[in-house]
Amino acid sequence: MKVKALQYYMHDGPAAFRFELAGDLSDEGAHRLEQDWRAASSVIGDRQLIVDITFVTSVEKKAGMLLAGWHASGARLIANSNDSRLLAQSILGEALPEPRATANPTWVPFRASLLVRPAIMLLMATAVFPIDANAATLKPETVADWENNLHTVSSVFEDRCSPGGAFLWLDEAPERLAKVHD
Repeated sequence: MKVKALQYYMHDGPAAFRFELAGDLSDEGAHRLEQDWRAASSVIGDRQLIVDITFVTSVEKKAGMLLAGWHASGARLIANSNDSRLLAQSILGEALPEPRATANPTWVPFRASLLVRPAIMLLMATAVFPIDANAATLKPETVADWENNLHTVSSVFEDRCSPGGAFLWLDEAPERLAKVHD
């Protein structure tokens, strides 16, 4: 039997903080999960903790104790598959209430994260195969004016940054500096 490493996602919503777990919940994975919960709980406040175990395939003893403790403290466990509901019942010693449908969920389910891959591939393809852009051709007078402006601004900045130069606009005129001092 192949062990699937624990993966979990944290969703920080306005009314609840949600963990969505997937894979085998080992005691070591539960330890990491609890550490992340402790770090997050300092900013969560009164929001409810929701733990979705729909995609969990197995739970070790200490991990089960963590989930049972959270449930006893008021956390809501979600198990939307038959296997995960049986797993939750073995952890809690009682059946979870029937799952309730939400008309407007504030989180993206784990399985929906699979839709991100095609989007990333599309972005990578646009980086590898750029689209030709039609650029405008400037008139020689426009290019000359731009070069002249660039040279003027560049020489002004060089004068300001040179030793003894007036770096600040205030330093260019003594009356400006006097107004600031007043």
